[in-house]
Amino acid sequence: MKNLIILGFLVLLLVLVQFAQAQTVDEVINKHIDALGGKENLNKVQNMVMEGSLSYQGTDVAMSFTQVDKKLYRQDIDANGMHGFNMITDTDGWSYMPFFGMSAPEPVSADEVKENQSDLDISGPLVDYVAKGHKAELMPKETVNGNECHKIKMVLASGKTMYFLVDVSSFLISRTIDMRKVNGQTTDTQTDYSDYKDVEGVKMAHSITGQYGTTYISGIKINQTIPESAFKHDM
Repeated sequence: MKNLIILGFLVLLLVLVQFAQAQTVDEVINKHIDALGGKENLNKVQNMVMEGSLSYQGTDVAMSFTQVDKKLYRQDIDANGMHGFNMITDTDGWSYMPFFGMSAPEPVSADEVKENQSDLDISGPLVDYVAKGHKAELMPKETVNGNECHKIKMVLASGKTMYFLVDVSSFLISRTIDMRKVNGQTTDTQTDYSDYKDVEGVKMAHSITGQYGTTYISGIKINQTIPESAFKHDM
């Protein structure tokens, strides 16, 4: 009888610990959403167009990003007189990188399209993550560029794993680590975010650093009329 009581106590303690951790995860996520401008403002953003540039190995590269909620994520790149793009929709994906020797747009595999549907989520996986079928777990804190950050591990409904490093002071995202499939291989894609500015009530990063350098965002427009050509993969 005594052993059963002890066992019951241990089970209850485990449940309480897990519940407390879940509350902590939700607390961090909710503070992050508030820091961005609140769920109401985030849900108003139905599409977004970002313009920017970076310097890669001495070459000036013009970048644009077009996102339509749940329908499209497109990255257009102009450099050395050539134009390339990566795009994914709710049904397919295409890539055309003439800088790397591609002569025509090539389709993205069905597995990659399915796994990367989170790119179509303008509000991001953290917003209403339970309703979206994602799972979140709070990990030990880490330091990003000298600043302490909460670390959230998220397993998306697609099965893909992402990590979000959220600054403990601002509650804005300092870094994401995306376990992304590229050409059938899983790679850790790390991206740093800074220089947040208000865009119609929502805080958005204007400095985005990835594997090819830092993209400086010169302008962001939301809820624009997106041309049909943005959904096409013709050159």
